[in-house]
Amino acid sequence: MNAPHKTVVLGEDLQARLLARLETADPALAAFAVQAAEDVAPAELPDFSLDDLAANLADFWRFGDSRPGAAPLMRIVRACRDDATECELDRLEVVQDDAPFLVDSVMGEIAEQGFQVRAMFHPVVEVRRDAEGRRGADGELRRESLIEVYIDRVGADREAQLLDGVAAALADARAAVADFPAMLDLMSRTLSELEALAPAHPRREEEAAFLRWLHQENFVFLGARVYEYPRLEGGDYAAEEPLFQPSDGLGVLRDPERRVLRRTNEPAVLTAQLARRLEDESGVTVAKSNLRSRVHRRGYMDYVGVRRYGPDGKPSGEVRFVGLFTAEAYDQPVGAVPLLRAKAVAALARAAKAPGSHNEKRLRNIVENYPRDELFQMSEDELLANALGILHLTDRPRVGLFERRDPFDRFASLLLFVPRERYDSDLRKVAGRLLAEAYGGRVSAYYPSFSDSPLARVHFIIGFQPGGHSEPDLAAVEAAIAEAARTWGDRFEAAVRELDRPAAETAERLTRYGAAFSAGYRDRYDAAEALRDMGVIDGLAAGEAVRVRAFRLDGDGPRHFRFKLYRPETPAPLADVLPILENMGLKAIVEAGFPVRPAGSGVVWVHEFELDDPRGEHLIFDEVKSAFESAFVAVWCGQAENDGFNRLVLELAISWREAALVRALARYRQQSGLDPSQRSQEAALSRHPGVTRLILDLFRIRFDPAIRAEPAERQTQADAVMAEITEALQQVESLDDDRVLRRMALLVQAIVRTSYYQQNEDGAPRAYISFKVASESLADLPAPKPFREIYVWSPQVEGVHLRFGPVARGGLRWSDRRDDFRTEVLGLAKAQQVKNAVIVPVGAKGGFYPKALPDGGSPEAVRAAAIEAYKTFLRGLLDITDNLTPEGEVIRPDAVVAHEGDDPYLVVAADKGTATFSDIANGLAESYGFWLGDAFASGGSAGYDHKAMGITARGAWEAVKRHFRELGKDIQSEPFTVVGVGDMSGDVFGNGMLLSRQIRLLAAFDHRHIFIDPEPDPAASFAERERLFALPRSSWDDYDRGCISAGGGVFPRSQKSIPLTDQMRAMLDLDAEALTPAELISAILKARAELLYLGGIGTYVKARAESHADVGDKANDPVRIDAEALRCQVVGEGANLGLTQAARIAFAERGGRVNSDAIDNSAGVDSSDHEVNIKILTGMVERAGELSRPDRDDLLRAMVDDVARHVLEHNYDQTQALSLLEMDSVGELEPHARFMSRLESLGRLDRAVEGLPDAAGIAQRQEAGQGLTRPELAVLMAYGKIQLFREMVETDVPDDPWFERVLEGYFPAPLRQYAEPMRRHRLRREIIATVVANDVVNRCGPSFPERLMAAAGCDARAFFVGYEAARAVLDLAQLWKAAEDLDNQVPAKAQLMLLRQLSRHQRGLTFWLARRARLGGVSVADLVERYAEPAKVLKALSPDVLTPVEQAELDQAVERLTKAGAPAELARAVVDLQPLTIAADLADLAEASEWPVDCVARIHHAVAEAFGFDRLRAAAGGHAAGDSFERAATRRLVEDLMVEQTTVAKAVMALARAPKAGQDKAAARRAVEAWAKTAAQPVEAARRVIGEIEAAPGPWTFAKLTIASGALRELVRAAD
Repeated sequence: MNAPHKTVVLGEDLQARLLARLETADPALAAFAVQAAEDVAPAELPDFSLDDLAANLADFWRFGDSRPGAAPLMRIVRACRDDATECELDRLEVVQDDAPFLVDSVMGEIAEQGFQVRAMFHPVVEVRRDAEGRRGADGELRRESLIEVYIDRVGADREAQLLDGVAAALADARAAVADFPAMLDLMSRTLSELEALAPAHPRREEEAAFLRWLHQENFVFLGARVYEYPRLEGGDYAAEEPLFQPSDGLGVLRDPERRVLRRTNEPAVLTAQLARRLEDESGVTVAKSNLRSRVHRRGYMDYVGVRRYGPDGKPSGEVRFVGLFTAEAYDQPVGAVPLLRAKAVAALARAAKAPGSHNEKRLRNIVENYPRDELFQMSEDELLANALGILHLTDRPRVGLFERRDPFDRFASLLLFVPRERYDSDLRKVAGRLLAEAYGGRVSAYYPSFSDSPLARVHFIIGFQPGGHSEPDLAAVEAAIAEAARTWGDRFEAAVRELDRPAAETAERLTRYGAAFSAGYRDRYDAAEALRDMGVIDGLAAGEAVRVRAFRLDGDGPRHFRFKLYRPETPAPLADVLPILENMGLKAIVEAGFPVRPAGSGVVWVHEFELDDPRGEHLIFDEVKSAFESAFVAVWCGQAENDGFNRLVLELAISWREAALVRALARYRQQSGLDPSQRSQEAALSRHPGVTRLILDLFRIRFDPAIRAEPAERQTQADAVMAEITEALQQVESLDDDRVLRRMALLVQAIVRTSYYQQNEDGAPRAYISFKVASESLADLPAPKPFREIYVWSPQVEGVHLRFGPVARGGLRWSDRRDDFRTEVLGLAKAQQVKNAVIVPVGAKGGFYPKALPDGGSPEAVRAAAIEAYKTFLRGLLDITDNLTPEGEVIRPDAVVAHEGDDPYLVVAADKGTATFSDIANGLAESYGFWLGDAFASGGSAGYDHKAMGITARGAWEAVKRHFRELGKDIQSEPFTVVGVGDMSGDVFGNGMLLSRQIRLLAAFDHRHIFIDPEPDPAASFAERERLFALPRSSWDDYDRGCISAGGGVFPRSQKSIPLTDQMRAMLDLDAEALTPAELISAILKARAELLYLGGIGTYVKARAESHADVGDKANDPVRIDAEALRCQVVGEGANLGLTQAARIAFAERGGRVNSDAIDNSAGVDSSDHEVNIKILTGMVERAGELSRPDRDDLLRAMVDDVARHVLEHNYDQTQALSLLEMDSVGELEPHARFMSRLESLGRLDRAVEGLPDAAGIAQRQEAGQGLTRPELAVLMAYGKIQLFREMVETDVPDDPWFERVLEGYFPAPLRQYAEPMRRHRLRREIIATVVANDVVNRCGPSFPERLMAAAGCDARAFFVGYEAARAVLDLAQLWKAAEDLDNQVPAKAQLMLLRQLSRHQRGLTFWLARRARLGGVSVADLVERYAEPAKVLKALSPDVLTPVEQAELDQAVERLTKAGAPAELARAVVDLQPLTIAADLADLAEASEWPVDCVARIHHAVAEAFGFDRLRAAAGGHAAGDSFERAATRRLVEDLMVEQTTVAKAVMALARAPKAGQDKAAARRAVEAWAKTAAQPVEAARRVIGEIEAAPGPWTFAKLTIASGALRELVRAAD
């Protein structure tokens, strides 16, 4: 359908809809509908349907139903939809009698008030109205004009103004139309009067012809008025206004207040202008009136004045007509218009150009194209002068200016000619401004005109006050405009040439930049500014992102400055620029950007910003200029972050890097979790720039290597600055600000190293800042406080590495917690600290947060960005870490001032998100030449692959096996049920589920699927799991459904609901028909399986008292359960943090078997530590040239099984140690509590953090007869090892040659060929201390060392020497191993009882040997050499040498062990070591008396039997002491009894003199009796007292023991 036809169809449709709505059979309505439909233009109101239009038009028609009187009916109403909802348009509606000019006048008023017209309907209909104005069948027929205009919303504040304006326009139109006949008649009469009375003059006929021409529809008459010139009695003209009758005005001049000319001109009839007019013979004047037309066409109305003459032939007045020349009048040739034609002919004749010549034709063309209004108003002289001037311009196009003054001195009319190629709107504006300034007036109007001429023309009307304006120097104005018309290129070329550079360079610059600057640029900037920009652009280096130039202009206030931003290729988005400025505290007032396109090179965008600095009145621009420029570029290029710290650049006039340092310090403080928000820190630092500067000074004095000062001198200077800071803080009123500033200053004092002053090879500063903090120096840091931590900041990454000792190890994780990753890392470091108790390094942990990952990037892109962040983090660590030469000499990093000792040990490991990053880390370390080489990060391609070794799972499995073994089940040979977290592609879960063929895996889940097998076949399911483990990137969805028992399946976690089979409901004890995936996982965790095995990431069990928020693992909140709901028997934590510590304790309190994740999965970290220490050793051999890297790699691979055996032994030992502790947990509760208190007093334990009971909790457990749970014991055991490690390293014990065997035993056998470098191993002492500390705590418990040192009165050195000597003297290793070999052969309890008995022997002899090691210089070898052989002799004498009481005690011990299930032979061997605990005393006595030790032993035991020492000791051993003090007193009493017995034995031997007195038991008894006779009275007394006590009813009490001991003490006095 073509467009016209389509419009007709739409109109007919609209007509029908409109008539249907109004339901009135009215011819007028029908005409309205037809005409409205004809006005339809669908494109004007695209959002309106025909029904919408019909609804609005119907409403318009109803609006005109009643119109009382003849006045127009008008309103503004909201346009609406067919459903009566309003839309965002208004309707202006007018109903009035039809007349000419209505639409033009209405539309002109709407446009004048600035409203946008969307559509217009204008039906004209014939209607009848009754006397009240109601439309109907009565009344006279009349034509009405109905105008409906759709416009943008008017607003209530502008409705009245628009309606008033339309009303005024319509009133003018009505007046003009009503008086049009009268005005034509007045013109006719005036013409007749002019012809009759005007004096004869040459122009008379032309003037009459002109008036007739006007009458012939060449002029729209809008108003007329007759004026009389008042005269004096003498006939002269009076100096008064021309007179008129107010009622005589016609058209728009009906209103007597309307004046044709300005009021100041009308009475001035004797002014020079009027005097000239009166002298002029002209009877007709044409000019512009002061009235703006509201009718037909907007603009100033034309004024035609026709003189009236009196009988004396003199002017007596005038008739003034106002109106508008018609369009036809403007289109007629000059020769056809009276007055103009005569004027033109006369002027051309006077020009005297040869007829037909080129100049004559051009002159005619100039006149013909002269502005028509000007031709009407100007004189012949003015026309001639201006036309000739214009003609001359065409010969040599240039700027020309031609003036015509208004005869009434109201304005000047000027024609400006400009070479067309030089003209543009800006020149027009400049010219208008110059002209207005020259006259002291204003630009009332301008009319540009263009033709084929080489000149462009602008007609200016410059309005001014008559008599109150300047007389311009038009030649000067013309020159100024000519200068303005001079092209920008002209000025630029001149400026380039003024640089006075070599000709070739000048030519090259003009060639490159001649056309480089856009029109917009040239409009805004002059050539001098272009030269400055050109210099910057030429200075841009390849690849330079942006450059900035800050400057001020004359007139810029102290708060204002500007800068230009130069960016190659693409414009700088405001969205990128404004945030940078806002964070500097700046507001952009104005922005402009232009492309500069030098020839032969790419575009450079030049942006200018005008800035306001609300806080900048005190700043000195020259001081901050350079700093601002550098800071902006740094932020733009990503070298600095975009935040409020950049305000410091301006406040302190510091570099962006110094601001970055402050940022890094503040970020660290914020990461502590105690400091206020970043915004608060930014504000505090900016508000107190003086203090901030002092903090920077403190940092500089402490760490700037350019300051050549000794450490003491640096410290003195730093103390002085700190004193200034403290004093300045007194002036800080805000407590919050004080806290921010003070903490930052204290942080600077706590920093011991920084990379801030290091530079790259190109001399530029590092792209990151790192600093090392002595954390314990910061009092407000949350516990536990690391030994050291390194914080790394860069715009791309932030991270922290926490170390709890000089030799520490832990993984680096990719954190997703930007604002509190330190809190996350601290919590993990705490767990790592516990886990690392089994290895050489203490706990450490690191975390980094990549801040510049690509939004929406591919996984590869995200990973690449994360790797770069990881490498930056590592560089920050390595930059401030000492290195070692092959000879072990420490090398301090360049440009690092250290306020600490040597610190070369830095080892990292993989963690969450960094599992595959080890090779990257090692490559970086080797690029640094770091002494650890690829030992820096374990697990790389040349390291031990934990998954391939299955080492973490195997270690956890040792814990699981022990749990079940102690429950009486061998899970390697008996089927058992399991539910788990993880899938077979994972290391810990996948390897773990292949460690027993007896596993019946009921259910498992990971983040993708849920696996359920209600009745699994162990063999078939094992084979299928094995297949999945070997399948790359497998998931549970790959599990063969044929291997799943009936009712089971694999279900995606994305499934909305999972239907439950009967088998699933039975297995999980559920009644529901279906569950959501989260509900099903929770049910699996609560299942009645024997083992819950955790091999996946997440915390799935909490204590009931904990909230999900306390757990800190939001992702698993929907599935997590309470420990109280667990129904499994055993929990194996192959993965970290599967349970909270509170959950473990709650589960253990209910009888569940659980250790802790640090115990269960320590094999991974243990394996890595072995790898690192092995690589340190092999690295030494490599550097000595005795081992190549390929051979080393082969050696590492060959030792995999050996390393695994070492590691798994540790897992076995640790879980065994926990079981031993658990056996005695109730009895040991008080020693454990004292040990915790001691650690707290040393600041090394926070019970709340570790989940250990406080004093009140301990009291409650004592009352309930409960000890610490297994998870609590796991934590305490770790702390015991850590504390013992620390104490041993602080002694010289690790340097004892005896421990070289410990060092060798740590390493796999193939490495023992490198014994010499092994002894020089950097961590030799730490390895020895770790092995010994683990052995002590595993065998004897965490509180044993402290208790023994207190009891023996010895220090740590004596303790370690005594312990290690006791091990050797007793030769416990074989018996200990024999007991361990009984796994699954005897009840676990019997096995543990054997080990506990051995532990007691170890403790007993350690006590006596430690007391002997108190003497300085005693080594382990000294003690072993002295006591090992006597111990062997004594062991051979047992049990014959013992007293009957002693033998009975041993027999009872053996009986207890055998009843528990221990082999009788082993039980006897273990128990028979008991007498050896006193071997030291007997050996010392033998040595002192020079008797054989066997003889001494017989005498010693004979004394015990004769005087009751053995019975009293037995009684003391069986006494149930009340509190710790009574137990201590009892122990002391036993010790005293042993000393007293030895004293008596010594006296017996002295009396006997010869060793033969002890050659057998009988001789020994005789010798004792012989001595007894020498002390008959005390002997009798002692025997009597002991006999009475034994005969007394009731058990032995402490009082009885004390009395008996006192009696024996009297005996000892006799022996002395």
